[in-house]
Parts: sequence; structure tokens; C-alpha cells
Amino acid sequence: MTLPEEISLDKRMEYLGIADFDYLSARLLLLSGFATTGFPLAAQAIEKLLKLFMLLYEKITNNRELTKGDIKKYSHNLMKLFKYLKKRVPANFDSTWQDYLKTLQESYFRRYPEDWKLHSYEVEVNRLDQTFSYLRNKIIANFPKEERSRTRQFGTFIYDAYSEEIQKIIKRNGGIPPKDIFYLKNNSANDFDIDFSHL
Repeated sequence: MTLPEEISLDKRMEYLGIADFDYLSARLLLLSGFATTGFPLAAQAIEKLLKLFMLLYEKITNNRELTKGDIKKYSHNLMKLFKYLKKRVPANFDSTWQDYLKTLQESYFRRYPEDWKLHSYEVEVNRLDQTFSYLRNKIIANFPKEERSRTRQFGTFIYDAYSEEIQKIIKRNGGIPPKDIFYLKNNSANDFDIDFSHL
């Protein structure tokens, strides 16, 4: 994710919306069997949430706004970001969390042919849904109370562009609107702390 020189918490809603749409894109690709592109996108969605958690946590706990350099040292390393989360969230993360995030991280670095080697992915979208819903719920709980209702709207500002007319055009062109992608075989849909009325 590209960040400005000085990271402003004013952009927190935008980061959440972009993570939501990375997640939807990853879901659609994985459900369609496109693991080589779906897993890296899933990795980016989870990375954005973990970095957003870090930004919010540092501001709330230490009254510190992180800089681009603070975030950049984590690069795309989901394991380092997960380690940061585990130290600060009172939850027991079983080994499947680490295994899944490691798979996502490896997929991100296998995007180019020179890095390919024999590897198999279990194209299981349920794990992505569970991971994303858990992290998203934790993150929106750290947003200021006055922003809570907006953060509960999936896609935040990005979804605002999907008017009824735009969704009709998407369907007419053979596409799937965001709401339908979210619900498509999503066993974790009810686990999300989301206001579905705008979808």
C-alpha cells in the first residue's frame, strides 16, 4: 500500500474502504480458482488491515502518529505485522493463523515467474472470510465512536460510488456487484460487524 510521507489518521476511512475492496477482489478470484492472483490480493487486504490496526493502536495507546518510515520497516511482512497484533490483542491465536498468514505472504512473493516453484495452494475462501472479519471487527472497534456507524458500512467511501444504476450496468455487462460478491458462499457474512442496509 502506498502511503504519504507523513501518515495521517485522517485517511483511516480510505484505508479501510480499500482493504474491503481488495478483500472482495480476492474472494472473487479465489472462488473462480485464480489462486496465483487471488492469494496475493488477499495478502494485500490483510496487510492493509494490520497496518491500519497499528496506526490506530499507536494513536490511542501512545498518542503517536506513525510516519511512513515507521510503517515501511514492516514492508509486506505479514508475519511481523501479525507479531505486532498478537502482542496487543488479548486473544489466543492458534497455529492456523500463522500458517495461513505465512501462505499469504509467500504467495505475495511468488507473483512473478522467476520466483515460481512447485507449490500447491488450498483454494479455501472460508479462511480468508474468517480472518478478514475478525481483523476488521477489531479495527473498527478502535475507530472514534462518532465514526463507528460509517466504518460499519462495508467499503466506506468506495461503496458510495455503486449506485443502483451502476450496479445494473455491472450486471448487464455480466459482472457481479460488490454486495453479491460479499455474500457469495460467505459462511462468515454474519460474523462481520457491518451495517448491511447500504449494500
